[in-house]
Amino acid sequence: MTINKSAFTLAEGRLACTNTQVAAKAAFTLAEVLITLAVIGIVAALTLPGLIQNHNEKAWSTAKDLWEKKLTETVRRMNTDGVMTGHKTTEDFMNSFKQYMKVIKTCDNTDINKCYSPKVVTTGSNEEPTEVETDSLTNASSMGLSDWQTNTNTMSFVVADGTTVIMAYQPECPYADPIEDTGSQVSCMGYMIDVNGKKGPNRVGKDIQLSSGVAFSTCDNPIGDMCWSTDFAATRAIDTCVGSEYEDLEEMHDPYCDINYWGGAKLTCQEKNMTLPTRAQLAQLASNLYVDSNGDAVTIGANEDKYNLKVKDEYTQNPPIKYNGYTYWSSEEGNTYGAYYRYFNTTYTLGSDIGCDYKGYSTNRAVCISN
Repeated sequence: MTINKSAFTLAEGRLACTNTQVAAKAAFTLAEVLITLAVIGIVAALTLPGLIQNHNEKAWSTAKDLWEKKLTETVRRMNTDGVMTGHKTTEDFMNSFKQYMKVIKTCDNTDINKCYSPKVVTTGSNEEPTEVETDSLTNASSMGLSDWQTNTNTMSFVVADGTTVIMAYQPECPYADPIEDTGSQVSCMGYMIDVNGKKGPNRVGKDIQLSSGVAFSTCDNPIGDMCWSTDFAATRAIDTCVGSEYEDLEEMHDPYCDINYWGGAKLTCQEKNMTLPTRAQLAQLASNLYVDSNGDAVTIGANEDKYNLKVKDEYTQNPPIKYNGYTYWSSEEGNTYGAYYRYFNTTYTLGSDIGCDYKGYSTNRAVCISN
């Protein structure tokens, strides 16, 4: 039989062509691949953050629940053994506490961030967040526990599972029956925990959890139930003369209006959204700072001089203001030339009507109070 090579070659060519066309039709073009990848990326971008957030929320909640179970069990055991109450300081309490919970490191209130990981935590709403520097949480008052009627210091510590804690203990923690009331004394502790160490977001309500009663403010210097700024030297002179930029800062204009240090202190407080204190408020500050020679509380009037005093023990190491011979401006003007002040010393304070300094003096100090 004779084979027509030309016909075979032609058929073979047609078959190859047909196969090539089929292969071409079965493949994706580069554009189709890119579009598919883009769609997958968009879907991932929309869904992954939610999945990650849900995972984080569950992890934070689980860690918080685990901490609360550990704490309740620790308190139950301490109460049963009779060592939950009777401690005068947080440090004394921690010496007992760490015998019942595995604490691997403790730090006093001067080195909070050596144990507590985040240096700044965020609280408040997403629209109005507030940042709180954790090294400022040095006592119960700074954690919003002013109703304890104590300025007991805080401590920070690290638990074996990595949880870091800032805690204050209530020295007046009431005795509880070791059998019938084994868990309620958790309320004798105010604390803030970070359940994931150095990881973010360091936000209250997420990885940062607070015990009941703990709250924060932007207060620099809580003293009693008042919020004060850090004190400062009133060395800022401004011009408050008639027609000047700051003439509205005072009602009466004096010969020193072009070098007005009192006005400078008043403006500094205004920039902090605070005010210079009245004479009565400075007297209340003095009442919170001092006790009498017997250690009893004192009440000092707005214009009153008071002697035979001593500074409260909790303020001798960390004084809220400089009290060893310093004069602080009040917001009240005494006459055309001057404004009233209060003088603070280690054993007495002066605030009588004769206390009125020229506004041109640069040697006074100032402290602001919240509006």
